[in-house]
Amino acid sequence: MKKIVYSLVALLAFSCSLASCSDDDDNNINYSTTAEKGAAGTYTGTWKQTEDGTTDTSTCEGTITLTATDSINCVDVTFNAPDFEINATSVANITHAQHGFVLNNNVDTNPLAAAFTGKIDENGNLCVNFMKQRRVGRKQYTFFFVFEGKKN
Repeated sequence: MKKIVYSLVALLAFSCSLASCSDDDDNNINYSTTAEKGAAGTYTGTWKQTEDGTTDTSTCEGTITLTATDSINCVDVTFNAPDFEINATSVANITHAQHGFVLNNNVDTNPLAAAFTGKIDENGNLCVNFMKQRRVGRKQYTFFFVFEGKKN
């Protein structure tokens, strides 16, 4: 079971790293500064939640806010998905990569209680995903979350 879960998380992380080229030369990424300052801002978009073992997906509107810290290549990431009861701030590593930025926190003991990865493309589109377990009564459920949004 763990192998399947880890494979699904890896697949989600890989799918967010794919980007296609476009004719749009409007570049919302600031490369003249450090990664944490260039990516800082509020990203508004759609959260998707899928329970492990099902194909049912729920969606809600929400935000992710990246705030530059005093540490180089670190940002505070604030997750906000009210319908999914997600409201947490965690630190993440961030760096310039592939005409945008990549960010991650590989420790699941952070305030979000989940390891997460994300990518910001050259047009300011953010995709973040993570897996989170929740206990309801005696049963534990595993959910996969994906956020896709654009910088305001």
